[in-house]
Amino acid sequence: MTDALRVGTYNLWVAHWPATRTYDRAPLVRAALDHVDVLGTQEGTTAHLAALTDGTGFAAVGRSRDGGTTGEHAAVLYRTERLAVLATGDFWLSPTPEVPSTGWDARYRRLCTWARFRDLATGATFALLNAHLDHEGARARVESARLLLERAAEVAESGPVVLTGDLNAEPGSEPLRVLLGGGSSAPAPPVVGAGGWAVDAAPGPALLDARAASATPPAGPPTTFTQLLDPDAPVPGSALRQRIDHVLVSPDVAVESYAVLDARPGGHHPSDHDPVVATLRLPARA
Repeated sequence: MTDALRVGTYNLWVAHWPATRTYDRAPLVRAALDHVDVLGTQEGTTAHLAALTDGTGFAAVGRSRDGGTTGEHAAVLYRTERLAVLATGDFWLSPTPEVPSTGWDARYRRLCTWARFRDLATGATFALLNAHLDHEGARARVESARLLLERAAEVAESGPVVLTGDLNAEPGSEPLRVLLGGGSSAPAPPVVGAGGWAVDAAPGPALLDARAASATPPAGPPTTFTQLLDPDAPVPGSALRQRIDHVLVSPDVAVESYAVLDARPGGHHPSDHDPVVATLRLPARA
């Protein structure tokens, strides 16, 4: 096994950037970089990404969901002293994944950015896919999960896989069932959506939830998203809280630890999502 690698996912919250009415979010969000070597991000614009890569030792890969630099990204940030990019690309979560497009019943265009890395400390290689699934389209989330699993098998070239993202899906939901059950040796029953349509489990390796696979007890709160209708006001006790941000890994990746980082400096929320960080050990290079 190789030295541990810290992998995270973080929805940067496209709104209120770089500051709300009363506090500066940018340094609070940047603080997450201290805890990771590679970070899948969601909702970041070029302004967000510049703040996270300027002088931080991190670089970013990935186009926007509109196909260029304008609009939201699902960018992957990586520590350049630790990781080297071997290949990278993007695909849209739709029936036409090679072009900017909206899939199925999704409200917005949704994108996956991926990169295949070499760990400069150990020589190990792995593929990381980072995605933001639609928040409204139930069928789109399931179909997107299937597409992610199919593409993961392709881009990883038989190597380890890490999938990060705001999947807008809680544990036990249909998209998670696809991602966590797609590679079982026995044929999995089809996933039946609320609309009555069926989606077979995708081919490719089944992934594991890093929280469940962690060798040590998970740290932090059990949820990753808090509904912030007004970030400058106290959060009501009735605010929606969900675990929809995930780090998933292929079975050949060992998970040492898992944490949801819920720091609130000065009582302020850096984002409406908390970053999730998993410490992983990749299989040694053959």
